[in-house]
Amino acid sequence: MEHEGRLSAAVRAVNDRSLSDASTARSLVALPPPPEPVAGCAACTQLAVLRAHARAVGDGSAETDADVLLARHRRQEHERGPRVFRYVPFTIAQDPSAWPEYEARCVSGDEAGCGASSGPCRGPEEVEEWQRRRTRETRHLRYRRCFADYAVLEAVRSRPGPPGATGRTCGPAGRSSTP
Repeated sequence: MEHEGRLSAAVRAVNDRSLSDASTARSLVALPPPPEPVAGCAACTQLAVLRAHARAVGDGSAETDADVLLARHRRQEHERGPRVFRYVPFTIAQDPSAWPEYEARCVSGDEAGCGASSGPCRGPEEVEEWQRRRTRETRHLRYRRCFADYAVLEAVRSRPGPPGATGRTCGPAGRSSTP
């Protein structure tokens, strides 16, 4: 009997707390109606059948998932206006805000390449000097040289492009063309 009294007191406390929480709870937001399938669309029909099955078995999560997928499908496939593709020519130019990098790696050696590297340098002269020193020290004669820079694509203007422009233009899908 004493156990029932304690349980009742605990249940009463929880009930009191839930009632006080209910008075401060936010109001519910009305949801829009679920999306309707487009007649004649197999994907819409499949998602509607999936949603109906989830609703029939009481799986609210799967029902919501089907609604989200159906709404996304409708937006992507049925509610989009006609697509317009425009050709916009671009000029590729070296980015003046970043220094280019020059580097050399020694690929000479008895069995395998040496692997020594000059590291990034600001100009080709520094790399050539490193190669000369390396050859003097090791007698290695073969080097792989690399040049890296940052490129900027700029829309073609009616007047000539900036210094360093390659003169190549890129149109749709990155296809290159020469004017």
